[in-house]
Amino acid sequence: MNIKKVFIASLAFISFGTWADFDFYGKINVSLEDKDANTSSAQVPKLMSETKFKNNASRIGLKGSYEISPSIKLSFQIEEEIDPTDLRADGDKVFKERNTFIAISGNFGKLFTGTYDTAFKTSQLKVDLFNDTRADIKYILRGENRMNSFVGYTSPDFIEGFNVTINSISQTNSNGESMALNYASNNIKASLAVEQNLRGYDGERFAIMLPLEELDLGLLYQSSKKLSSGKFYSGHVISIKRKISNKGSIYIQNAESEELDLGLMKIMSGSQNSIGYSHKINTKTQAFAHFSNLNKEDDTTFTSIGFEYKF
Repeated sequence: MNIKKVFIASLAFISFGTWADFDFYGKINVSLEDKDANTSSAQVPKLMSETKFKNNASRIGLKGSYEISPSIKLSFQIEEEIDPTDLRADGDKVFKERNTFIAISGNFGKLFTGTYDTAFKTSQLKVDLFNDTRADIKYILRGENRMNSFVGYTSPDFIEGFNVTINSISQTNSNGESMALNYASNNIKASLAVEQNLRGYDGERFAIMLPLEELDLGLLYQSSKKLSSGKFYSGHVISIKRKISNKGSIYIQNAESEELDLGLMKIMSGSQNSIGYSHKINTKTQAFAHFSNLNKEDDTTFTSIGFEYKF
């Protein structure tokens, strides 16, 4: 546990009796996955199959808040990924750090520091219906960054439904920035985000979520520039979700990208097409089934069934 987490944990536990809201929470999300990969290489079999249990970013966390005054609140969160399948979330480590921060908020907005998803990442607005699974858009598009040495600010609404989020991130060689203009009103959400000099890239992203009668439609487009070469990369995501019963929903998603970046393991002229079904068992538990086809140099399909339990 690093110094930052020691500080936040100490603050939480020393002040246990004074926190107005103090909560332990978590999520278990695991699936049995079958992977079939067709490869064109002559040095390996044409079809490779594998079936195993997969962890889909299961996590535990601790969060709390305290009212300094009627208009100012101090809050914190400590969150770690866990892996119920083999008890190793990060190589040989049991835990892997997720969003962990301390914040102060009020009429002025929210100021926070620690480790957190960038404004660019959160601007996808849950267009990604397969988040944390094999069909996550992080396998297609760059920019899904969670950064440490992070200072962030989210404004209050300056016009009804509109606010901004600004991040400043300290990196080894230089500082980076991530910013987003966000809109939310009448079940419509939209975000326009830019990032500069984050892990060697600049980027722009626009996302919107629209309720259309019985459907929820999500659209995302982004472009990026690799600073070392000046090359441009682009991609998009289209997702549709429909509720087909009181407890069941079906959803489809297409994600595509243009270029290959070997350093970040992204895809050259690749696409990923996915379909899923989720069934709510109760307020805390759901079961799901997913099928996804990833088409790049090789053609790979993933079929999985799993469950999610929140506490």
